[in-house]
Amino acid sequence: MTTALSILWACFDSAEPQFSYREVHSWPEANRKWLLESGVLVESGAATSIACPTCPDAHVEEVLELPDSTPPRFFIPCPEEVRVEIALEHLRQWTVDMDAVAAIIARALTLAGGVRVVSPGRLWRLGTTKLGATSREVVLMRRQNGEDGASVAAHIGQTGRPIVLFAGGEPAASIWPGRTPACIALPRVMSHNGVSLEANALLLHELVSRADDLQSQLHAVPIDPKGKKLIVRRQLKAELASHLDDSNLVAAYRQHGSMRKAAKALTSERGTPVTKDTVARAVARAGGAKAVMNVEDSESVGRSVASHRRDRGKNMDRYRN
Repeated sequence: MTTALSILWACFDSAEPQFSYREVHSWPEANRKWLLESGVLVESGAATSIACPTCPDAHVEEVLELPDSTPPRFFIPCPEEVRVEIALEHLRQWTVDMDAVAAIIARALTLAGGVRVVSPGRLWRLGTTKLGATSREVVLMRRQNGEDGASVAAHIGQTGRPIVLFAGGEPAASIWPGRTPACIALPRVMSHNGVSLEANALLLHELVSRADDLQSQLHAVPIDPKGKKLIVRRQLKAELASHLDDSNLVAAYRQHGSMRKAAKALTSERGTPVTKDTVARAVARAGGAKAVMNVEDSESVGRSVASHRRDRGKNMDRYRN
């Protein structure tokens, strides 16, 4: 299913995410409206190449300007139609304003202090959150597993036991200069209610506490690599025993048609209590009850972002209305 957050998370670690007019206008209107009005998407340079709008294979061709045309007119060559005219509006493109995303996440988590850019486009200090009697700094990191991931991670520091938020792959342990901080995947704690971004602060604190416990065990006494692996395996086993994946919760809701019935069935199946609120939060993270019951193929979002051909086209800005 296509949701505002599935679009955002799919491109979050792309070096320079770029969306064409055709892509943006293929999204559900409510999602497109939020992404644009919230400032997550900002307009970038006009496209210099574009997929043919008339051919099923959507072949990509260079955009050419019709000589001596007033106002300017544009077209692309096409093996079937010879020449296909392209409206100026359809050359518009958008990218993601990561600074705006960082600010929205900080607001959703109601963090204290302001957002500060540490490494442009890669690392932000979002503010602090209270975890028990301690204030913990929260940072946002992108492309953490890139070649320069370790140098970016070095800016975080080890004091105050920072909480690192990410959206792509789990940060590799090798990038940290010392003790591994609590690393939390944004899709686990963020949801979208159709109007704004929401954060599950209780779940965030629970996940941070688990990560802290694991690191405390690993660093409590000197142990050999085999012992560390055993501790990690035990922690993962505990995670699996106590935590249901969102896909299982959503599948149960889809099967039974109500939060309460899904929770009751899962409790019976697993032998451990599962509440209707747990099911409700998973459904909300998946886009809401209506979206869950009307499933669409969300994989196309990830594929289109991964395979999308970047069109820089700064030279055509002069033709904007």
